[in-house]
Amino acid sequence: MKKLFIHFCLIISYFSIYPTLSFAQSEVTASSAAEDSAVIIMYHRFGEKTFPTTNVTLDQIDQHIAELSKDIYNIVPLRTITEALKNEKKLPPRTIAITIDDGYLSIYQQAWPRFKAANIPFTLFISTASVNDQNKLSMTWDQIRELASDPLVDIGHHGHVHGHMTQMSTPDALADIELADETYRRELGYVPDIFAYPYGEYSDELAETLAPKNYHAALGQYSSAASSARDVMTLPRFAFNQNYADLDRFKLIINSRALPIKDILPRSANLENNPPAVGFTVNEDINGLSNIGCFPSHMSEAAKVTRIGENRIEIRFDQPFPAGRHRINCTMPGPDNRWYWFGMPFFNLGD
Repeated sequence: MKKLFIHFCLIISYFSIYPTLSFAQSEVTASSAAEDSAVIIMYHRFGEKTFPTTNVTLDQIDQHIAELSKDIYNIVPLRTITEALKNEKKLPPRTIAITIDDGYLSIYQQAWPRFKAANIPFTLFISTASVNDQNKLSMTWDQIRELASDPLVDIGHHGHVHGHMTQMSTPDALADIELADETYRRELGYVPDIFAYPYGEYSDELAETLAPKNYHAALGQYSSAASSARDVMTLPRFAFNQNYADLDRFKLIINSRALPIKDILPRSANLENNPPAVGFTVNEDINGLSNIGCFPSHMSEAAKVTRIGENRIEIRFDQPFPAGRHRINCTMPGPDNRWYWFGMPFFNLGD
């Protein structure tokens, strides 16, 4: 988390040189046409003081909702974004979807009334085991059915035991998913067709296996704006907790946009070489690549960025990723004082 704070400070320092962000509708320029970009954000708990790493305070969520309620944002159901990305259809600027993971009771008691009052849709990803076990911090199936009856709420698939699927064999992960399927059919009458990997962790084989099983899309948990350049079975989400949910950071993220890129390497999030050789090609009409900065999550400084020709970016660093899940965030200033934001997840399973 300290590394993320350093990254955020480096971005914020940009505004001492360049114009301050303005969120007034009158300042949206002609360059703010439809774009191959959307932001998906995620929460877990609301107003639960004993779980700061997965909680946002009630003051924070009230501030977030007040910001999201401004006319410049296009808040849509998650499926609107996933369908657009799958069909390579552009979206209005600042298109955003809200997701909430795990099914904690504070969602029912605190988040749902607030989002409902603001007419903001969200997708709720439920891990079925904790609900079945009647965990006192989880909602009941009666409460989940009540949420599911709200037109603003969609229920998503989050597996059964909320396990680390990178530590499971693909057959074991699929068995866990099938256990959840049985519960969804019994309790809801259907199986949700958008999946969120627990902890944002997945293997290439699992993602490839889910695609033909009638899953519309699947989501990870790494910071990046989403675009049709990404695999719809491993889409990014920006996560918030009370230590990293202040209003300035929130505005920075929900105003970010996808960096138009192609030819991304490595293709897999599961590390084969550590540290990895990372590269991508930016669309020719994007200017200002000299301002791009790329930040590995395990380091306190930016990685070395080399441009090959005009638009190929190569990222190198010497410090290997330790065991666990990690990411690289690449950001640079773009039009309308909005930041381009491209991230990649990495899972080091070998150490």
